[in-house]
Amino acid sequence: MTIQYNILNLTARDDSKMLWLIYQFISGTEDKRLNLSDLPPAMIDLNGTKGNFVFEYRGIYTPSNSNKELMAITSSHNVDYDWGLWGHNLGHVFPDGIPEEARAVVNGQRQIKQFCFSSEILYKAIETYIIDNFGEGKNNNTPVRFTIMPNDNDAICTCKQCIDKGNTSKSATPAVSSLIHRIAKRFPHHLFFTSAYLSTYTPPTQKMPSNTGVIISAMEIPMQAKIPMKSVKTTKFSELVNQWHNVTDRIYIWDYMRNFDDYLTPYPCLNMISERLRFFHSLGVKGVFYNGSGTDYASLDDIQTTTIAAMLINPYIQADEYAIQCIHRYYPISGELISKAYTEWEERSGKYNSILPFYGGIADAVKAWLVPDKFEDFCSKLDKKSKEIKEDERTRLNKLLTALQFTRLELLRMPHGNYDAQTAAICLESLQGHTAFKKEMQNYREANGNLDKYIKEWETLIEENATSSNLILGIPLVAKYKPDANYTDLSILTDGRYALPSDYHTGWLIASPKEITIEIPPGKVKSGQHIKFSFMNAPHWRIRLPRSVEIWQAERRLHRMTFDPEQIKEPFTKYQLETQLNNVDILQPLEIRIYQSGEHRLTIACDEIKIY
Repeated sequence: MTIQYNILNLTARDDSKMLWLIYQFISGTEDKRLNLSDLPPAMIDLNGTKGNFVFEYRGIYTPSNSNKELMAITSSHNVDYDWGLWGHNLGHVFPDGIPEEARAVVNGQRQIKQFCFSSEILYKAIETYIIDNFGEGKNNNTPVRFTIMPNDNDAICTCKQCIDKGNTSKSATPAVSSLIHRIAKRFPHHLFFTSAYLSTYTPPTQKMPSNTGVIISAMEIPMQAKIPMKSVKTTKFSELVNQWHNVTDRIYIWDYMRNFDDYLTPYPCLNMISERLRFFHSLGVKGVFYNGSGTDYASLDDIQTTTIAAMLINPYIQADEYAIQCIHRYYPISGELISKAYTEWEERSGKYNSILPFYGGIADAVKAWLVPDKFEDFCSKLDKKSKEIKEDERTRLNKLLTALQFTRLELLRMPHGNYDAQTAAICLESLQGHTAFKKEMQNYREANGNLDKYIKEWETLIEENATSSNLILGIPLVAKYKPDANYTDLSILTDGRYALPSDYHTGWLIASPKEITIEIPPGKVKSGQHIKFSFMNAPHWRIRLPRSVEIWQAERRLHRMTFDPEQIKEPFTKYQLETQLNNVDILQPLEIRIYQSGEHRLTIACDEIKIY
């Protein structure tokens, strides 16, 4: 499909499109005045006489899309600049706190964490907020967008007013849509959106006003080269879009372009995003928001942001070809090396139809596209090449090479990987250079991802591994319980490798049964020796310390260990239990029985069992 454009048909509302078209024309000539390293390459043939941008809203939330002047040239959007209210931020209309009357009634009690969407106080607060900050919009050709959606939980107001509007214990759609109808009528020159999410998943029964819409998440569709069109998740997504089409013509998709547990490892997603955008277009979607790393640095974000901005204008361009143009624009000297590597990563993930996780660890990258030896060779060659480069490209390379040290460290942590303390120390020293980039490279993931903390944890890890003289090192343990999916390898408990307390993806055995029994073969443990366990405490991930750990042999309980609740205060921390073993029969297997705390849906995480 070819998208063509006519500058003369653009209205005053299309200022950003006009700037974009002018730039395409200038950059496509021999005039080099705009051929700067931070500007994107041209992407279209201007000989056409018809057409328009495929999506009216083209949001990208990344550090490479935060310059307002550059956004005008790429004709992209950023929620920090072009929404009056975005996401779950309705509380901003109450700068002095949410009044009692605006809070949801749940089980007869007012809830501070959710709104009553029938509240007159809430309506008045939204009205005042819009007037004070954005005005009526009559004299402004660009409408301001607002999201009017519940907070990020499933609480639903069941006060009399909300029930009269149609609310049930399962759906807040009636009250929310009623408020949106009212506020959209009050401000006809602005745009108002709800979300198809949790309590507002189902659409209203009545047609919504023309200046309203809905935001639908694409999280359930896996990031892979071939969208499984006949899968339950894809079918359900398509049906949901079609259901909302019955009540509104303005459907926006909230999609994702990062591994939110690892911004610094490359994420070769461009060809996958190309297919997703074509799929969204086929469903009649009018806008797409790509959730990236926000203001935090992500490896090759400059290349991917520019390419996605182009695809949001026309998803039918060749993403791989345009990405290579971007690479050579931003990295004119090292571009050949980078483009070769990145093209291979994209091709590999596509060839195997791998899934790139939205939340995953280094093993997921290795499974999808990353070949450790080749990656190490790429980093080495790129580092050597960078010594020849100066000015803007050198700055970009310094950031990229610093970020890639994180990936190298993660590869060293992989079970059965090539852990080497000396290599780790070199990588850590290079990663320390992130401080030169101030806040831009302060975090490596969405939550609890401070890089300074990560480096300190690694320094502790090196010490732990160096002193791991385990008498059952490499001894196979036997699972006498049903292991969780993807956590069947008990060898990580006796490999002499400890794990980071802030990352459950790598090096931890995760187990969810209420009773977990692990057997040490006979002849490996004797009386007088000590046994030591290392567990993670991370309530945020529903990972808690066990209620108790018991040592059994021949149906005799030899020892019972528990944690002191008063000492368990820090989340994302490792805690250890140990005891001296007595009355052990060396000819009998030894059983370790780990008991959960009894709470619903909890798991334990153990990185090492040590005998010394």
